[in-house]
Amino acid sequence: MIDLAKTKAELEAKLRELMARAEDIDDDLRQPGDDDWAENAIESADDEVLEEIGDIALEEIQQIRLALNRIESGTYGVCMSCAKPIPEERLKARPYSTKCVKCA
Repeated sequence: MIDLAKTKAELEAKLRELMARAEDIDDDLRQPGDDDWAENAIESADDEVLEEIGDIALEEIQQIRLALNRIESGTYGVCMSCAKPIPEERLKARPYSTKCVKCA
């Protein structure tokens, strides 16, 4: 049986971590570019990577918030597609899963 209090605490900790990381990425992306053309090209490539990482972090933040809402509403662990229970092993591996393996 999934310990909802523990899962909620873990998700909240992960959410704080991801939000701090996303904020750091935003701060890095707001920095002005270098005047040197070659250095600016490298920074531009680095910024593209940071943007991708930021997008991934934002997606995970959204998924975690959804999982926390589902815990609060009592629907956590129930597949959003077929309404059957999501196996505990799946929730342990990916605590913000919204679908069972069959529906995923």
